[in-house]
Amino acid sequence: MATVLSPDHTDAATATAPIRLTHLQRLEAESIDILREAVAEAENPVMLYSIGKDSSVMLRLGVKAFYPGKPPFKLLHVDTTWKFREMYAFRDRMVESLGLELLVHRNPEALARGINPSPTAPRCTPTSGRHRA
Repeated sequence: MATVLSPDHTDAATATAPIRLTHLQRLEAESIDILREAVAEAENPVMLYSIGKDSSVMLRLGVKAFYPGKPPFKLLHVDTTWKFREMYAFRDRMVESLGLELLVHRNPEALARGINPSPTAPRCTPTSGRHRA
């Protein structure tokens, strides 16, 4: 376990008591730092959000990075129309609960041509109407 001193320690009593972070906590802190730096450098930051586990972790880190305020970026969902309806509902609940703006992009050419991962699978589309194509 590494010893990391917090920059908040200004008095002698707490300056001698280092904060010990686990490996996972250090990785989380580094990730939060990277997110803050990326947002600070970007003119119009946006975070890709696929509704999956990795995107959900990234969104959680973004929320932590800018707490107590809301994250200063929009979410972009590239919608293949192949998600389960429950995933669209989850996406919409997350966006609403965090007060974020959601941008949704669909590839109309691919949809018109019927491009899909399985020719027999039914296409699922969100029912919320709060998304933009």
